Amino acid sequence: MKNENPIQFESRKQDHVRIAMDPKTQSSSFSKLDRINLIHEALPEINFQDVTIATKPFGVPLKSPLFISSMTAGHQQGREINLRLAESAQAQGWMMGVGSQRKELSEGSAGQEAAAEWKLIRKTAPKAILFGNLGLSQLIQTPLDEVYRLIDSLEASGFFVHTNPLQEALQPEGTPQFKGGLKALSALADGIAKRYQIPLVLKEVGCGFSAATLQKLQSLGLAAVDVSGLGGTHWGRVETERMPVGELKNTGQTYSNWGISTVDSLLFARELKSQNLVTYQIWASGGVRSGLDAAKLIALGSEMVGLAQPLLQAVLTEMRTQKSALIPLMQRLEQELKIALFCTGCESLEVLRQRGQSDSREKGIWTYE
Repeated sequence: MKNENPIQFESRKQDHVRIAMDPKTQSSSFSKLDRINLIHEALPEINFQDVTIATKPFGVPLKSPLFISSMTAGHQQGREINLRLAESAQAQGWMMGVGSQRKELSEGSAGQEAAAEWKLIRKTAPKAILFGNLGLSQLIQTPLDEVYRLIDSLEASGFFVHTNPLQEALQPEGTPQFKGGLKALSALADGIAKRYQIPLVLKEVGCGFSAATLQKLQSLGLAAVDVSGLGGTHWGRVETERMPVGELKNTGQTYSNWGISTVDSLLFARELKSQNLVTYQIWASGGVRSGLDAAKLIALGSEMVGLAQPLLQAVLTEMRTQKSALIPLMQRLEQELKIALFCTGCESLEVLRQRGQSDSREKGIWTYE
């Protein structure tokens, strides 16, 4: 893989962390999560202490369906961010998607330093369930053996490929070359299944999936798709904030609300699932800001629910104040999710998900306004 200018690369990654904290880059008003209402059960007939949020995606026991969605890597601040995230993921029993491992594919010292960083994180959190991560445009031009090297260095329990066409098209240093993406995904899914028996998950980065695209993915051998829709950090807005004033910035602003909401993406997937047109697992992220948000997405059919920006904000607060913020946030999110289950009369995630699939007014558990 062609080497990038290390200084430029690190500067861009640092920009991403800083700008993602700006409220202007959040598309929360488009998530449609506020239009989903869970139906209160005044007589739940269960005890709160018996409510469980444990789950087993792909047979791997997890204490929670909440996971740390892939965020950042490849810069000096990224090491401490990922170390804190991995340690917290291990402590709370959450799965974690690491930031892009793209830099590790670089030749020379840059690639070696990136590999050493992930090995340090694995050594620090040896029991953490970590998923590797690479962009689709990078996967297309990377030999499978090089991708396997990323999995090996992280001792990954699974692997994310993220697709981000809008971000790549707007990013000045972007790589908007996506031709051959379906073929590359199919080859990696087959290779990972034979070599590692670990799941391959495709995810958007905040623009969602249409029904047609979700159906097109069925034949690729993916274990899951994270619909990651409009509603959280909008990477088109992030890249626009990085641009100098001018016509290019105006172009970026044109696409500031581009995407399919997390809720609509999930509803597309739900309909396809009901017709057995897709068999891979559906995960969701994009605009999740509470355990109640997560409960809504699980009721709509999501197996796992990812968060990024709120957790990144907590990590940065810890780094600035040296006071614990991340684990208390994770514990609060878990408590909110348990309360949602209890107040809908559901003892487990599976019950919530099953009841959420009913279209009957008497048996249904959610409404969409």
